[in-house]
Amino acid sequence: MYIILGILFLFFCLIFYMVFIEPRRLKEKHYFIKKNKKKVLDISNAFDLYENDSNIVICHLSDFHFSRYFKPQRINRVIRSIMDIAPDLIVFTGDLIDNYEKWPHKETQRLVEKLNRMTAPMGKIAVLGNHDYRSEGYYFVKTVLSEGGFTVLENEEIFGSNDEVSINIAGMDDCLSGNPKFSFERTLAQWHLLLVHEPDGVLDTENIQNFDLILAGHSHGGQVRLPFLFYKTKGSMTYTHGLYLLAEKTLLSISNGIGTSLLPLRFGVPPELIYYHLAKKPAEVEQEK
Repeated sequence: MYIILGILFLFFCLIFYMVFIEPRRLKEKHYFIKKNKKKVLDISNAFDLYENDSNIVICHLSDFHFSRYFKPQRINRVIRSIMDIAPDLIVFTGDLIDNYEKWPHKETQRLVEKLNRMTAPMGKIAVLGNHDYRSEGYYFVKTVLSEGGFTVLENEEIFGSNDEVSINIAGMDDCLSGNPKFSFERTLAQWHLLLVHEPDGVLDTENIQNFDLILAGHSHGGQVRLPFLFYKTKGSMTYTHGLYLLAEKTLLSISNGIGTSLLPLRFGVPPELIYYHLAKKPAEVEQEK
């Protein structure tokens, strides 16, 4: 009897952790990235030491999955982090709303307000995810993002620069529910970024070597990840989580996202917010090879 009670207690504790603890354990990651992607550094514990070595900081957000269970106030920690770090650019790689059909519209204005509290001098760029199309939510999601200060890219490119660096950002429409374009022109910008929702979209992307950094979401890292066992979903069967070197100078980075889908729980893959610190003078860094 005591053994059974002990097992039930441990099971209850595990479920409690998966539902109430880990989904709120937001992790903040920082990567220092040079043109030579073999030298990517995780500087999460000392990112302030690299402030003079980078001339642009990019904040990567993904997969909020706002719903009646995940309200806009749940991203207050995200907003505080952005205010503290003050990135130059903010990008969002899709799935703002979990399901438009079930969205509590009384929360819409608050959501727009929260999005507007995220600011960056070089702007805020977004692409749509498969859940953003769910239940005909496309126009609603695009409107909310626009009112929240985001420029939504659908198979489009946008150029930005500050006093020190230029960057070209291509945004692909969702690969599962949209009409993606897999070919983008290379420009004269110093850095080239590609935003996709499903990471496996890179498998069909032409001239992948033209991009320095490809940012994606969708997989949630599996959301529940056990040793040698985790859930894979269509669109992230090949590339599931973390960093991948796709070409000599092309890095794919997949965010675990912020929210949850299907079930409101996480295990082994806490939500994450990623900052990329791009190295100064990329032309000179390239000569270090």
